Amino acid sequence: MRDEFTRLDELTPRDLENIERTTREVGHYLFAHLEGRRASVFERRWWDDRIMAWAMRDESVKVQMFRFIDVLPMLNSTAAVVGHLHEYFHEVERHLPGAVRLALAAATPDSLMGRALAIAARRNAMGHARRFIAGANTAEVLAAAMRERKLRRAFTLDILGEAVTSEVEADRYWRLYLDLIEQISPTVNSWREEPQIDRAGLSELPRVNLSIKLSALDSRFDPIDPEGTIQRVGRRLRPLLRLAREHHAHIHVDMESYQTKALTLRIFREILMEPEFRDWPHVGIVIQAYLRDAADDLVSLGEWARERGTPVWVRLVKGAYWDYETIHAQSVGWPLPVWQEKWQSDANFEQLTRYLLVHRDVLKTALGSHNLRSLAHGIAVARHLGLSPSAFELQMLYGMGDQEKQALVDLGHR
Repeated sequence: MRDEFTRLDELTPRDLENIERTTREVGHYLFAHLEGRRASVFERRWWDDRIMAWAMRDESVKVQMFRFIDVLPMLNSTAAVVGHLHEYFHEVERHLPGAVRLALAAATPDSLMGRALAIAARRNAMGHARRFIAGANTAEVLAAAMRERKLRRAFTLDILGEAVTSEVEADRYWRLYLDLIEQISPTVNSWREEPQIDRAGLSELPRVNLSIKLSALDSRFDPIDPEGTIQRVGRRLRPLLRLAREHHAHIHVDMESYQTKALTLRIFREILMEPEFRDWPHVGIVIQAYLRDAADDLVSLGEWARERGTPVWVRLVKGAYWDYETIHAQSVGWPLPVWQEKWQSDANFEQLTRYLLVHRDVLKTALGSHNLRSLAHGIAVARHLGLSPSAFELQMLYGMGDQEKQALVDLGHR
């Protein structure tokens, strides 16, 4: 009898044993490759990595941190900095480390602690912004993209921001997405080809990859009004898809909260099944492995893609809203939508990885993780199936895990 985390498998128990053995071999290689290259505890990069890894594990903290970084250059006084720290981090206070909570509690605009906190926040936030945000304008983004290409690493772009609350804001985000494609694509498409990242076998891949949030395209993105939401989102999404296709760019739809998951999947399927877009393969969506129904969603997506007749990409991630999903479900008396133990999310991620790679004819795989075990397992499955490194993607956050990225690049992966 198969357990919850092997129920999708079409591989035999012996296949799984061989994959596990290869996973460990790849993992040992990666750790050996990294030996001596990791930052020391005495280097700032070591501390930066840990701070960012902590922040990225919690979506609510990440959003508030980047909101603060975004507004920081306009804050000209200690009082303004301290005030914004309280405003932005009060609602996520319980997610912060104890020392940070104590500092915030003790800081007032006219206190020594307040002045010290403002100085530290400005110094650390701007340092992190330079490292983890590719740029604030087209020139900076292009420079960052070129640096990545020289290292044989591709990129996906995202626009930082907060929830859209008006049609003016939705229109602004839509135009930002359009502008990114129009301004970045001509330059990037003119660069010299780098086969490791620009091709998958004989197929040419888009060099510009843009991640979008459907909720940014509608100020009333509401599962209670699916028909109205689909109509409103479609008015902005279709021109965006047309422009991406014209510029040979890839569009990837991000997944947000569990509450909007079904609606996001429905919009994705309905619009991409339309005759105008049905034969376009350079589009994808995110599946979150920490969700208990992720396996059902992935199987359903595969069946839809087979009916569509053209494959789509799936970025498989663990998920970043665990605390919110747990607390929200408990507060309204709903069943918990997320696995409650980390090992369960990890095991589900591996099961879904196997499903994706077995069904690669309709679902193209992009594994988004900084967990070397998860990535090594994906590589092991691909090798077991006789796939080349170009048959799937490995995705990691900008500014994090550069040594790990390079080890994977040196293995021939994209």
